[in-house]
Amino acid sequence: MRKFTFTTLVLCFISMAVAAQDYTIGIKLGPTITFSKPSTEGPTNYKGESEIDFLVGAFVDYKFKENYHFNFGINYASKLTQVFIPNPQSTSADLARSAYEQDFLQIPLLIKLYTNEITLDTKVYFNFGMIPEIRVNNTAKSTNDDIIRELRGFDIAGNFGGGLERNIGVNTSIFAGFFYNVGFINQIKTQNPAFDELSLKNRLIALEFGIKF
Repeated sequence: MRKFTFTTLVLCFISMAVAAQDYTIGIKLGPTITFSKPSTEGPTNYKGESEIDFLVGAFVDYKFKENYHFNFGINYASKLTQVFIPNPQSTSADLARSAYEQDFLQIPLLIKLYTNEITLDTKVYFNFGMIPEIRVNNTAKSTNDDIIRELRGFDIAGNFGGGLERNIGVNTSIFAGFFYNVGFINQIKTQNPAFDELSLKNRLIALEFGIKF
C-alpha cells in the first residue's frame, strides 16, 4: 500500500507541474503533532491525546500576480485518532479507549501571500485554504476498542500558516514555516451505542522545511 501511495503521489505531482506555466516546484517534510478534539452533548467525559507524526509532500507554486501564488500539491501525512474515557477511580486504567493510526493523502488547495523582502533575499509568506484528505491506511493501536466501531475514510480541513523563504540561487529557494489544520468532518462513522454520541474532529500542527526550484 505504501509503495502504491508513493507512486500515486509522484504521478499526480508531475501532472500538476506539467499543467502549470509560471510556476516553481518544491518538496517539503517535517514533524507534526496530531490530536483529536472530542465533543458530546452528554455527560461522558471524553478525552483526546496527541502524538508526534510526520508529513512529506510535493507542491507547485503558481504565480498569478506579484506576491500572490496559488499553492497546490499532494502530501502524505500520518495521524493519530484517539479518544478515551478516564476512570475517576484509577489513573492506570481507562473506562474505555479507542486509538487508530491513520495515513492520509492530502491535496492542499491554498492561497500563498508573500511580503516584500524584509532582509536581502528573504520574504515572509502566509498561506490559507482547504485540504481534502483521503485515508489510505488505518491500523488499530488499542486493544480496547470500546468506543469507536468504524471511522470515516476522508476529511476536509481548513489550513492556515506562514514562514520564511530565502533565495539561495537564481531559481532556488529554501523555506521554513508552520501551519495548523482544522478538520471539519466528524471522523466517527459508527460507535458503541452504549456511550453518549461522540463527535471527533482531527487537528494537525506541523513544522515544514523544504526547497523550491
